[in-house]
Amino acid sequence: MEGDSENRKDQVLERLNKRNKDRQNYLDVKSEQRSKESVQNEGVDYFSSTFTQKTIDIEQRLKDIQCAEGPTTDLARNFADITLEIQDLQRYLTASTMFLSDFKIKSCQNILNTLTSVSDETRQRLMPKKKFGFSGRKTAAKQKPNPNKDIVDAKSSKTPEKLGSTFSWTIANRKNEHIVLDSRQVNGQDITISNVSHCLVELQGHPGSVQVSRASKCTLLCGPIARSFFAENLDECTLSIACQQLRLHSSRGIRIYLHVTCRAIIEDCREVEIGEFNYDYPELEADYLASGLNKSQNNYTDVADFNWLSPDAPSPNWSLLKDHPDPNWNALRRDFIANSHNNNGHKQDVKDISII
Repeated sequence: MEGDSENRKDQVLERLNKRNKDRQNYLDVKSEQRSKESVQNEGVDYFSSTFTQKTIDIEQRLKDIQCAEGPTTDLARNFADITLEIQDLQRYLTASTMFLSDFKIKSCQNILNTLTSVSDETRQRLMPKKKFGFSGRKTAAKQKPNPNKDIVDAKSSKTPEKLGSTFSWTIANRKNEHIVLDSRQVNGQDITISNVSHCLVELQGHPGSVQVSRASKCTLLCGPIARSFFAENLDECTLSIACQQLRLHSSRGIRIYLHVTCRAIIEDCREVEIGEFNYDYPELEADYLASGLNKSQNNYTDVADFNWLSPDAPSPNWSLLKDHPDPNWNALRRDFIANSHNNNGHKQDVKDISII
């Protein structure tokens, strides 16, 4: 009996000691958290003041440009400087995401998007470009070329959504086509794509930016993009993209092979899979240098989902590609062309167009 009593006493003491130890550990953790939060708040305050001041400076420069009178060369130089300032501010935001809330990141990103849009609109107004089109290469066999279809026309899309009211799409209203734009058509240009289905699109060069709206069951392969890649309303598409900033909206069933130097952003998306960029063509290295994109910095694993703000659990809307073989783009291209010949221009099977 005495032995049982001693054992129970020892067990009670052990539980009490464990409880006290757990309580002390909890207090130590809370104390450390309070200390970190204090340092973090200081960092957030400094970031907010710095970001706000830089934003005001860029806005003032844009206002000054609209009021100033000078040669076109001065305008081009000023807009180039503003673009660099916006890019620097984007890098500053990306580097600070480790201590910023998702709400703060989203708010600042919206400000950057607005600055970019205002800059582009002001540039277009003060330095209008002559409208032009690019020719795509269609692979269907034994079909007479239709110049009205191969040449992109501003009439093909009069009301692009969210991309401006006076606008000419680079590629629009295409189906079952292999479209290739080479460096002469791509380098430094703002490439825009709309309403494409069952297409294989290749942009071999270094665009200034790429925007895609409404694409279904397509594959898009693109060389290094100097600035941003923006896409919306994509369905079951495969992308191989290298860019400074990626934004994907209102899309589903997307596989992205990505090189991005800033934090990638998705919103209103689901079933997004992300792997490392692997598109290749002979001039790729030279295009990296010309685009100014940092090839050694790839943040493809760092994705902000604006529909998932919980810091304690990963977003269910996107995932990293694991244990999945890299696609063979040459084989995909050959299969696509072969199917174009075999089907003689008829609608193709989805799996022949996209590797999803």
